[in-house]
Amino acid sequence: MGIDDLPPELLQVIFLDCNNTINPYPTRSTDTPLNLSRTCKRWRDVAFDIPSLWATIKVTANHAGSRPPVEVVETWMRLSGAYPLSLCLVCQRRPETTASDSDSSDRGVSQVLEVFLRNMYRWRTISFDFSQHAPPIEYPTSLTVQGAPQLERLEILPFSWSHLLGELAVPWLSAAVSSAPLLHSLTSHLGKFPRAFFTDIPWGQLTLLRLETRLSEFACLFILQSAPRLFECHLLDVRHEFLEAIPTFDPLLPVVLADLNMLSVASQVGLERLFRVLVTPELQTVEIATRSTLMRWDHTQFMAFLRRSSCSITSLTLRDLFVSRLAASELHALLTHVSHSLTNLAITSDVPGTPVGIQNTLFSQLSYRTADPVLCPQLEQLVLQVGASTTDGALASMLESRLAGHAQAPARIGALKYVDVVCTTSTHWADMRRVDALLGRGLAGQIRMLNEVAR
Repeated sequence: MGIDDLPPELLQVIFLDCNNTINPYPTRSTDTPLNLSRTCKRWRDVAFDIPSLWATIKVTANHAGSRPPVEVVETWMRLSGAYPLSLCLVCQRRPETTASDSDSSDRGVSQVLEVFLRNMYRWRTISFDFSQHAPPIEYPTSLTVQGAPQLERLEILPFSWSHLLGELAVPWLSAAVSSAPLLHSLTSHLGKFPRAFFTDIPWGQLTLLRLETRLSEFACLFILQSAPRLFECHLLDVRHEFLEAIPTFDPLLPVVLADLNMLSVASQVGLERLFRVLVTPELQTVEIATRSTLMRWDHTQFMAFLRRSSCSITSLTLRDLFVSRLAASELHALLTHVSHSLTNLAITSDVPGTPVGIQNTLFSQLSYRTADPVLCPQLEQLVLQVGASTTDGALASMLESRLAGHAQAPARIGALKYVDVVCTTSTHWADMRRVDALLGRGLAGQIRMLNEVAR
């Protein structure tokens, strides 16, 4: 059977798979699916009859033009019929011009965004990058009167290369989020969070929240109080200063997030205010990071939070432990509390060269001994950044003891399956050699020096 003999239904399956695999976000007029439609008349007829093939597009635009041009974007919208849309708009400050770029137009951000807004009622997933170019604001309300009844996921890189832009009110964006009964996922990347969002966003609907934007502690508390359905929450730049216009609320009111499974917090200030009020009985994954060398973390409230929640933590990540001044005894108390359930442990840093304060006592406590209880007996994955505070060979001895312990007494200690270790100083050659030997005998993962990471 030749390709011309394939039934249209099979061609449709092939086209959809080709589009999703090769280029899920087409950006040029020569990309899939237009490229498929230009092969022959039969292929064009088949492609034009698949609305979902045309329902996903990424547009890069500036004040002068866009790629693909607005005419191509309009064609995409027409061919997608009534199918829900997945759209991405990247706004740039100045044009991108290359000798090979034939997709030029005298129309740019404003016209492309207008096409998007005319189809707001079909948005399912929408992503905006306004980091270089503030969004156009003035559009007729008739474009957004139908709202965004199908919108499920919103991602935004805020318009904050100038601090003043964080103050902007964007009526069409407010209209979208305030009329989205299905919105459950919100991501905001680095920048300044738009002030108006605190009253416009339907926090109570959200199940996934990822905010990398600068937020005050009180803004985070307001969000947690307002979003009881959260399953996954990332608050990744918590600060002291007031950066938002927050509605009145009681910051001491207990916050019960009954469904929360993952919590990630990165703070430039203490974490006490957040953990003082939280209750998360279903929490399994915790990531804590410090964002300032001036931060001092009193872990008392965090331990009280864990006891109050009675949750079973399976994954714990601590970043920049050294600057948070978490003492070895406090780390031991924390690991002891989560010991029965913990399977993944990471003690590392967002900055590879930053010391994280791991000492020999940690390796001693994690080592297997026949006569003593095993700390974190179910540990399967271990990610560490070690430096001069640990003796060369202590890491390898701990790993060897756990692997041998599992072989001897599998009922007491589980199998360590994966390790990822960065040595920040050139004082761990024995660890390198011995861990490499373990990796050669079936342990998955890697160990390397910091200069290897930089490469």
